[in-house]
Amino acid sequence: MLVDRYKESLGKSKGRQSLYDHCISSVEIGLEVASMAGETAGTRLDRLVFATFVHDVGKLDPRFQAMLDAVSRGQELPPKKVKHEASTFDYDLPLLVEESKEEIREDILDVCGYDIDLASLEGDAMEDIWGFAVTHHGLFYLSYERGRDGVLRPLIRRQWTSFYPNEERRVTLVDLLFEYYPLGGLVMISDLLASYSHEQGKDYAALFGEVESLGVLVERLVGEAEEIEAGVARDDLRDYGLRETLRLLGGGMG
Repeated sequence: MLVDRYKESLGKSKGRQSLYDHCISSVEIGLEVASMAGETAGTRLDRLVFATFVHDVGKLDPRFQAMLDAVSRGQELPPKKVKHEASTFDYDLPLLVEESKEEIREDILDVCGYDIDLASLEGDAMEDIWGFAVTHHGLFYLSYERGRDGVLRPLIRRQWTSFYPNEERRVTLVDLLFEYYPLGGLVMISDLLASYSHEQGKDYAALFGEVESLGVLVERLVGEAEEIEAGVARDDLRDYGLRETLRLLGGGMG
């Protein structure tokens, strides 16, 4: 199931950190950020915590694993570069997540002490959760489009300003910032802090002792944006425009 797949796969090239260690660290950070915002257990936080754990599921793409492996060994990268968010719906990964919900709930409860009510993940909740996975680097959005066969399918799109004639609805980062205010950026912030702490060998718990609000936390990250982006880009060669994205989050997190 998903937890075992995470433990067997790479999440970061540096130190060959497992995907599991990265995602569970992201959850721990996410819970700290939520506590700072005064968010208590409930449907919203259940969805945010679950989304934080599964946000990097696209890294299970064998092509992305090959990239991480090459970087970790100092070898030449494969010719095909993969953006892991764009792999979120590949290789039956959504089915794997669906079948692993109880396992994920139990693991997060055991490690982080937070108990997700799986009823919070029913209905259209997974649309938001997939939205968080697709948008967590601020590059893509989730589009629901009906094909010629009449079936409505989720697609990952890049250009927010483009119009697709078969599109019936979409989930963008901005949508999530509004819907989950002030924690619409929780998945992104948690991911970045987990990555930065691992890259720098720093204890993220110490950072929370140095900031008194979400706004100050985001401003701190803005100040470190260049260094954070350099670490992230080691495993995923592209320009994130991280400083500008963090400023957007700052406006949406208060």
